[in-house]
Amino acid sequence: MIDIDLQAYHSHIKIRKKDNKNYLFDPVRKKELIVQPEELVRQSWIYYLHHEHAISMASLSVEKKIKVGEFSRRYDLIAYYKGTPKVLFEFKSFNVNITDKACRQIASYNLSLSVQYLVISNGLAHFAYYLDHETSEIKSLSKLAFLSDYGTL
Repeated sequence: MIDIDLQAYHSHIKIRKKDNKNYLFDPVRKKELIVQPEELVRQSWIYYLHHEHAISMASLSVEKKIKVGEFSRRYDLIAYYKGTPKVLFEFKSFNVNITDKACRQIASYNLSLSVQYLVISNGLAHFAYYLDHETSEIKSLSKLAFLSDYGTL
């Protein structure tokens, strides 16, 4: 498990009330969204990546459709480097435990994307993996050091 306190990034999330609903502004999609627990996790990660690892908002992609077999799915977040997807994120609500099902979900998305790094988080528990596509080896990571070297990936 990775030790990150995403609460430090909650202050960056701009929430406003409109028509008795809470909305937040997503700086990647550049639009307001209704506040949902999973969205709060995603936004915390977006600000973490931007502020701690200097990953530009333009290098991030949120909830785009991909084909997984014969089905259309939407991934949660991808960090690109020079136009190539490098890190795939799967988010769950903070009240949902990370299970094998989430691991299978992100693995199935990665069949289409072939990224090197996978991150699964519910905002409280965070797991990261490195995939060596040549040897088919999967390595559990205890740190997100690869993000510090993002420009050299």
